[in-house]
Amino acid sequence: MSISLYDASVPAMTRMLQNLAHILQQASAFAGQEGVSPDALLERRLAPDMFSLSRQVEIVVSGAKGSAARLAGRLSPGDESPEFAVFNRGDEKSFGDRLTSFASLQTLIGEAVAYLKTISREEVDAAPASITVAKPGEARIFEPRSFVLDYVLPNLYFHITTVYALLRSAGVNLGKKDFEGTPAYRIQTAGLGQA
Repeated sequence: MSISLYDASVPAMTRMLQNLAHILQQASAFAGQEGVSPDALLERRLAPDMFSLSRQVEIVVSGAKGSAARLAGRLSPGDESPEFAVFNRGDEKSFGDRLTSFASLQTLIGEAVAYLKTISREEVDAAPASITVAKPGEARIFEPRSFVLDYVLPNLYFHITTVYALLRSAGVNLGKKDFEGTPAYRIQTAGLGQA
């Protein structure tokens, strides 16, 4: 069985953005219940040289939008607009003002999900022969399948996992179900183990 680039990318990015929104909703509720400053949660890092939690969310959002736009052929190869940056921001100067509330991050995610819903299967099926991700001083050129499977999806899961880990380490009651979202499987209990 083969899977299309569209099926491997846009639905996965949409699902994970929605799961990220749920995770942030849990974090916001935790902050309110426990009297924890939302800003303290949004500024959390695992190491001093990494981006904060709020920046991790921004990277996921621009990465999902930028990846989908490139797959759909909507951006020029040299496009470096921050709104469509694909997981390669590099430094703090490449961002605007830091988003300082869970509500603003939820709005950002909602806008990204809405944008992904405008990407059609037909656009992605007609993906360019190569995908270019430009950043100052270099251009990364991918074959579309490798772009999705070897670059986009690993980066998407990496940054969402980082958000999850930052919040879990702060005491937010999250579990694997929060990360995975709605189960992608059916449960069968009747008839198991019977000959």
